[in-house]
Amino acid sequence: MAEVNVGWWNLENLFDHETAPRPDALKSKLKSELKGWTAAIRDQKIAQLASIIELMFGGQGPDVLGVCEVENESVLARLANTISVPGRNYQIVSHASPDSRGIDVSFIIDSNRVTASNMEHQIVVKRAPTRDLFWATFTVDNAVSFVGIANHWPSRSAGQYTSEPFRILAGEALAFVVDDMLRGENGDKELPIVAMGDFNDEPFNRSMQEYLLGTRDPARVRFSKSGHLLNCMWPLMQGHDPCTYLFSSDWNMLDQFLVSYGLLKGSSPIKANLGSVEIFRPGVMKGTSGRPRRFSRPSTKSGVDNGGFSDHFPTKMKLTF
Repeated sequence: MAEVNVGWWNLENLFDHETAPRPDALKSKLKSELKGWTAAIRDQKIAQLASIIELMFGGQGPDVLGVCEVENESVLARLANTISVPGRNYQIVSHASPDSRGIDVSFIIDSNRVTASNMEHQIVVKRAPTRDLFWATFTVDNAVSFVGIANHWPSRSAGQYTSEPFRILAGEALAFVVDDMLRGENGDKELPIVAMGDFNDEPFNRSMQEYLLGTRDPARVRFSKSGHLLNCMWPLMQGHDPCTYLFSSDWNMLDQFLVSYGLLKGSSPIKANLGSVEIFRPGVMKGTSGRPRRFSRPSTKSGVDNGGFSDHFPTKMKLTF
């Protein structure tokens, strides 16, 4: 039985260097946020991120890695070229989103095993366009295919409940995309789909359960007429195990995998290994209180910390065929 290593990671503000070419609107939005963010510091952050990706899946690295908070294709390509795993040849699957801060959702794939096709995106509008949904069909070993959908929903920076309607809007948008894939004119109800991302809400929040239709019940996915997805993160929320993101003193399960019926049952030859889903927390990434150690920028009050990585832990799972 063959396996497909699928990962997700919010890379936390992987920007190009301070003086890189940018539209005037983006320069105005970022203002002094990138002050002192030199090419050398950018490349150090890339090296730090690559070192964690190389550790994933017992040093085998991912076959498909969804990422967010990447400014452009150039900086993502630098990361892909820096990852060094024997036998891997990492390439990017990317596009520019309309986000006002210029940060995108994208994929890194091992082109020795995986090809990408049918790339599409859906803009989510909340008075102005925000980070969009981006997806592709990934074919592995010329044998099996699945759809991967990358998400980075609106943040909680204005307050969890004040900003909740924006994530509800994103949940509705993703549910529409999934429903069209499964039940549209050219839909396939057994299509294997992995929706991954930083949803900025947890599995129990309304945006995830009531609007996206994410559930913890496999039977509900099987018999759903509305495109329910199984949220794979529920088993990891039992007890007091840390989640993917620490805000103040509270752990949040913001980074998640959700899968369609085709990855659980049915005729599709590729299936989700639900027992393989985990948060990747290597010791080198842990800082104070076990929180992910950030790669701070020169513009932060504490100054640059180029020994860190990101403010989110990566997540990972395996598909089998």
